[in-house]
Amino acid sequence: MTPSIFLSGGAGGIGLATARLFASRGWRVGVGDLPDRAAALDEAGVEAFALDVRDPEGWEAVLDRFCAPDDGALDVLVNNAGLLDWGWFEEGDAAAYVRTIDVNVTGVVLGAMAGAARLGKRRGCLVNIGSAASFSATPRLAVYSASKFAVRGLSEALSLEWARMGVRVACVEPFVIDTPMLDNADAAGGRFRAALGPMAPLSAGDVAAAVLRAVEGSDLHYPVGEMPERHVQEALPRLAEQRERWLASLGLAGSGPGEPPAGR
Repeated sequence: MTPSIFLSGGAGGIGLATARLFASRGWRVGVGDLPDRAAALDEAGVEAFALDVRDPEGWEAVLDRFCAPDDGALDVLVNNAGLLDWGWFEEGDAAAYVRTIDVNVTGVVLGAMAGAARLGKRRGCLVNIGSAASFSATPRLAVYSASKFAVRGLSEALSLEWARMGVRVACVEPFVIDTPMLDNADAAGGRFRAALGPMAPLSAGDVAAAVLRAVEGSDLHYPVGEMPERHVQEALPRLAEQRERWLASLGLAGSGPGEPPAGR
């Protein structure tokens, strides 16, 4: 059985690097992105779909089509689509902030909702792309930081709730990534790269490799880079204690991760 993976925001950056990695390993790969980006994608082994992650009906329609060859089942769903607004909070644009929250938070919630039953059929894995900002808020990235805190919170809660379905949830938390989103921040006068100082941004391939580790592993948090690694290590004892307490209260003590699909 060929395992399947679907990624939002998959026509560029982290999403495309991840799609290529899984396609090279023989997975059936689908990506969703805005219509113009999806139409322009011509990648061997990757099926592209027009998807606005803010649209619940769009999610259902796209996953219906992608999962049809597998009787509606899905092995992995990656919530990757995201936006970034750089600048002083009070100088920002309200409409842009709403759009960022809609994509970075609502889009992840809707993706998880659409994927739940489909992942349950394969005891699969939901991977949410968080950030180092999921643990440590970044000045001049206030709304982005808030959105990534939300992604982390959703991931931690669903990792408990979905234990009863045998579905794993993982959150990949990278440091700054060298993608067009970073270029956009610089173009807007953010001087984001300059603010990093000696800390070089990671590549999209670094995050793609972490997604693969998340799919093949059994942990909840997958930090990428020294800063998020430090944050996760500091939080792990507390998180592990909380997890065991919640699982016991839900009658799921001892619940392990879902069985990996064939081909992982």
